Amino acid sequence: MTREDILSLLSSHQEAFLARDATRLALQHAPAGVFQSPAHGIVEGREAIGDVYRYWFTAFPDLRLTWGRPIVDGDRAGVFWNFSGTAHGPFFGAVGAGTLIEMPGAAEYVFGDGLITSVRHVFDFSGVLMRAGVLKVKPG
Repeated sequence: MTREDILSLLSSHQEAFLARDATRLALQHAPAGVFQSPAHGIVEGREAIGDVYRYWFTAFPDLRLTWGRPIVDGDRAGVFWNFSGTAHGPFFGAVGAGTLIEMPGAAEYVFGDGLITSVRHVFDFSGVLMRAGVLKVKPG
C-alpha cells in the first residue's frame, strides 16, 4: 500500500469510529486480522474485532476520540489519540454508570492488501481503573 492509501484508510477508519459504526470498522480489518490492547488482550478475526468496537460504543454512548496526525513508515502507521467518555453501565465489570473515563493512548497499525492486518493500542489501563476507583493503591 502506498502512503496515500494508508492515510486514506486511516481517515476512513476515523470517520467510521466517529460515526460509531462497528461493522464498517471491522470490515477495514483483514479477515484474520489481529487487535491488541491492554483492555482486551489479543483478539483475532474480523468478527471478534467488531465485537470489541461494539463493546466500547455500548459502554460509552458519549465516547469522544480525537486523533493526532498519523506517522507513516512503510506498511506501518502510528497514531496518538485521546479518549473520553462516561460509562453507561458496568465497564469491565467494575466501573459504574456515570463514571467519566479519560485517557491518552497510541495505536500502531500494520497494513496489507488494502486492509488493517493488525493494530496494537497502548494505554495505561491500570491507571484508568485506579482513577475510576476500581483499583486501590496501598500507601507506600
